[in-house]
Amino acid sequence: MEKNNLLKISEFARLTDVSIYSLRYYERIKILEPAYIDPQTGYRFYASQQVFHIMLIQFCVELDIPLKELARFTDSKGIIDSPSLLAHGKKLATQKLGKIQLGLAFIESIEERSRKIQTADSQQHSYTQEFPEKYLHVIPYELPFGGIHQFEEVARAFLKFEYGGDDDYGAFSEFGLLKICTKTQSKRYLFAELAQPKEGIQMVVLPKGDWHCRQNTDIAIEHTQELFAGYLKEGKSYIAVETAFFAGGFEIGHPVSELRVIKN
Repeated sequence: MEKNNLLKISEFARLTDVSIYSLRYYERIKILEPAYIDPQTGYRFYASQQVFHIMLIQFCVELDIPLKELARFTDSKGIIDSPSLLAHGKKLATQKLGKIQLGLAFIESIEERSRKIQTADSQQHSYTQEFPEKYLHVIPYELPFGGIHQFEEVARAFLKFEYGGDDDYGAFSEFGLLKICTKTQSKRYLFAELAQPKEGIQMVVLPKGDWHCRQNTDIAIEHTQELFAGYLKEGKSYIAVETAFFAGGFEIGHPVSELRVIKN
């Protein structure tokens, strides 16, 4: 092959703003091979047309497509199936956008709760917050809740959910303690929030509505009746949730929880 019209690897690296190390890595995993390798010196040369190939690689990097996957969109002659690659990229971009939107919604929720805390009643330290319907994967818990170690137990259960190979639990899923009280009985659970309903597990659906909330420096769910005496009446059925609290200010070594309650 005539190499006079080709670019040395250093020239191609400058042209594409890609390091020589990266170009050699692309060659090693067979997603971008030099147009010509001098058999005597081993020097690599690239064609200017391969800049488009670099753009495709950068496209993959931006969308978190593993570069080794690019090989499955390339045939034995080095022809890239662009329509299939773009369709795959669109799918991943849509998933990524969904996660970003979920993160923004989570941040906006925290900001709104922070504003409500600042205006909360100085005597009761309580505020109301509207929450959407939530789906919880629950584990029954027999004993009354008590002590900050409770959240350690919840965290272990949540990690089992999170890293069990299941995409139903996301980075912004809540986890914590759930107590459902009626006039005749109280049921306690550890929970992790689900992105959507799921069959084959024990699940509780929390109703949409205005929940009465307060923040605490220790587990307080067993004192829901007295803490919300103005809202709840003796013997009234209710649902209480206690979860990690990120709004406002708190010390890293002294976690804060948010206790929420709604009449059932």
